[in-house]
Amino acid sequence: MALKPIKKKRLFEEIILAIEEYIHEEGIRSGERLPSENELSELFQVSKTAVREAMSVLHANGIIEKRSGAGIFLKDLHGESIAKKVTNNLLDRKELQEIIEFRRGIEVEAAALAATRATKEELDMIIQAHQKQIEAHKSGELGIEEDYMFHYSIIIASHNTIYKDVFDKVSTKFEEGIKVSKLQSAKVPGRFEEGYKEHEKIVQALKKQDPKAAADAMRYHLDQNERKIWAHRNR
Repeated sequence: MALKPIKKKRLFEEIILAIEEYIHEEGIRSGERLPSENELSELFQVSKTAVREAMSVLHANGIIEKRSGAGIFLKDLHGESIAKKVTNNLLDRKELQEIIEFRRGIEVEAAALAATRATKEELDMIIQAHQKQIEAHKSGELGIEEDYMFHYSIIIASHNTIYKDVFDKVSTKFEEGIKVSKLQSAKVPGRFEEGYKEHEKIVQALKKQDPKAAADAMRYHLDQNERKIWAHRNR
């Protein structure tokens, strides 16, 4: 297979599409082994971090299976393309709606509490997560972990232990929701940049210790994510 270096634009998408092309060209079937993350990094000439992130998305979608000590294996796709399965099958509609409702219910109030309770160290942690997410996107990565840490840091800064305990228990589903949001953002020109600005407004409100502004900024951010998700869910 003649492989070319992958461009940095939407790197995670490029890697997923390249893996799908590789599978077809090499005739890899369900149950057969795929190259390792290190091998894929060398084949596509991208960072191991970017490959790891793409593989995480594929694993979450049930496209690949990681077997300890054996490697990565392709699962049965039932005739679906990988790209379609990635964007439509992370969560079903009911699960996604419940995550959206949960986030709106807990994160808006958490932002308001964090505005008056966050320590300097906690505020620095929130700002650092925000900056790391920007850097991740500039590198062509999804920034899932960075986005998760931004929102989780606000939960911590609310100093409400029940919020934190509940959030910890649903962290897996929460992260799945972020993956859906990020994949949908990639379809909308300028959406990542809009997301930065929305996060920035939350940060500024926290810095000013303005609970109403922080709550309003968080609600707006979550509403925008919801609008984007449903508008592009089945495209």
